[in-house]
Amino acid sequence: MGGKTRPLLCGLLVLIANIAIAAKLFGVEYSAYHGSIESTFIAMARIQAKYLGQWSWWPFWNGGLPLETVYLPFTHWLVAAFTLLSGLSAARSFHIVSAGIYVLSAVALFWMALELSGKLLVSLFAALAYSSISLSALMIPVITTDAGGALNLRRLQDLVVYGEAPHSAALALLLVAMVCFSRALVRRSVTYTILAGVMSATVVLSNAFGIVDLVIALACWLMAFPIAKWWARPLRALAILTVTYSWISPWFSPTMVRAIRANSFTVGGDFRYRFATWAALAAVGAAFLLLWLAMRRFKASSSLQFFVLFGYVPTAIVMTSRLWDIPLVPQPARYELEMDMALLLAIVFAGAALVNRLPSRARMVVAGICIAGLTAQLIHAVVYARGLIRGVELSSLGEVRIAKWLDQNRPGQRAFISSSACFMYNMFTDNPQLTGGHDQHTVNRFIPIVSFVIYTGMNAGDRDAAISILWLKAFGVHQISVSGPESSNEYNTMVHPRKFDGVLPLLWRDHGDAIYEVPSRSLSLAHVIPREAVVKRVPENGLDTAPAEAYVAALDDPAYSPASFEWKNLSEADIRTNVDPGRVIAVQVTYERGWEAWAGGRPQKVIGDALGQMVIEPDCKGPCEVSLRYTGGTERVVTRAMSLSALLLGLGYGVTAGVSSRRRS
Repeated sequence: MGGKTRPLLCGLLVLIANIAIAAKLFGVEYSAYHGSIESTFIAMARIQAKYLGQWSWWPFWNGGLPLETVYLPFTHWLVAAFTLLSGLSAARSFHIVSAGIYVLSAVALFWMALELSGKLLVSLFAALAYSSISLSALMIPVITTDAGGALNLRRLQDLVVYGEAPHSAALALLLVAMVCFSRALVRRSVTYTILAGVMSATVVLSNAFGIVDLVIALACWLMAFPIAKWWARPLRALAILTVTYSWISPWFSPTMVRAIRANSFTVGGDFRYRFATWAALAAVGAAFLLLWLAMRRFKASSSLQFFVLFGYVPTAIVMTSRLWDIPLVPQPARYELEMDMALLLAIVFAGAALVNRLPSRARMVVAGICIAGLTAQLIHAVVYARGLIRGVELSSLGEVRIAKWLDQNRPGQRAFISSSACFMYNMFTDNPQLTGGHDQHTVNRFIPIVSFVIYTGMNAGDRDAAISILWLKAFGVHQISVSGPESSNEYNTMVHPRKFDGVLPLLWRDHGDAIYEVPSRSLSLAHVIPREAVVKRVPENGLDTAPAEAYVAALDDPAYSPASFEWKNLSEADIRTNVDPGRVIAVQVTYERGWEAWAGGRPQKVIGDALGQMVIEPDCKGPCEVSLRYTGGTERVVTRAMSLSALLLGLGYGVTAGVSSRRRS
């Protein structure tokens, strides 16, 4: 066979094995795992496909937030594009795209392993092992239990049960990006320099963990593949990454970076650094350097150095957290996927290096044992996948019944959707909700505090319902869904599910789920209130209602003129009201500096109150029509200019290099 035929056949074998594992996922529309975060990803893709071109403001979650802060968008762009091209539902498209990502990730691992090592059979074995073995399930008892057995595929479970499609996409794209970086840095290829930038952009725009993975992988590669001018390759890699970030900065904006930094250390646990963290980081870092020096001392191949170093880092992150409860980074348990991939590469290639030192007959015996074990494990993986991947009938789900009832009976009104129903809600309706989405990206940091108080009632005593209702009114919520112990919802987190009985009007109850009305004078998100009622002090916690009490009272006071609020599109709205002297317009939408207001052709002052919502100080008196528009402000102008400059720089680099190459020829 020719030099290129055998790698292609090996890649085809890996592809077929993974298609056999993930085949059932291609046919799923709505997953049986209805508590999965994948529902939010489906909702994002559905809405983006429906409102094509209106990608500026996201009014559906967390009181509204800039679209670029909702979630890193690459996977959702893929699903939205597939939805538009295929005509299939966003849910079906999501599972087809997810299955495709899963299938191709092992092929990408084979390609990267072969590119860096040049070892065809070892790379094939590594890819097939990655397709069927999860080291985290073998090594960590809590994962073994969660996965249902040490031999079960954690990577598939994370995708199917927990909805980790963006994370899986980031890992698959990282493997391709490393091939492109390797060729760009070793061959100084213009084509692969540009492709390295493009692929690193897709990694970063897929998932925040992919950003960390890219930095780790590049650092390990640069240490494993050094040259005499040690600074040349790091500078070239840094230049690629700098131009790449400039290019994607409108979607990975400074606002998004600030939101991640502000929330990542407290979402899903307390990951703030303490003395033990710094001590563990020092120990792990020292061990990393010793490992690198030892491999250099014993003249390990550059590819083996990379695989071992790259396998060490996520393994250290996961095991330090699991064994000693010391998080080296936020959400360390989420790096189990990276550990499964990188540690397996390290073990396979280190094992192959040791086996190569054995006599030929012993190598044949070891190879036979490995092939037999791998074949059995691949068969087990296919059987496991067929039992794991399941669809569901929507009519059986309480989450869907809640969404359908509110969509039909309270269209357009903001609700507080509790428990797992908040994930599925916007799969079926365009109604906004107060929470929803992903806490680590929330720009209004008081909303998670309000959510916590409503869910738990902690230390509220007999004021539990009253405090919850005050915050619901303050944030423009008109209904709240509550799921009790009898509900079929995937999980129910309301500690006192009956606290609104006899306090709020009951609209609907079914199978343990209830929807209550939150009475208000107006269904509008805009309200005329006295200037002195604007919330000026940030509450100390969710029980500190004093700063908002005058504000909430003003919302229900008939002495103030009513105001209408109507969305023209996702980022523009019209307000109509009468404004008397000393009055302002409070808008129950998250304040960001990119909001602009106009009345009578004149700009109006827009500020944020202490609850993180908008206040307009109009200069009109009497009848007043205000046009609101979210533009993204100076940040969006700057990031778009950076993006255009980076794009032109990349094009100029490619054209100039191409002309120079033709002249040399």
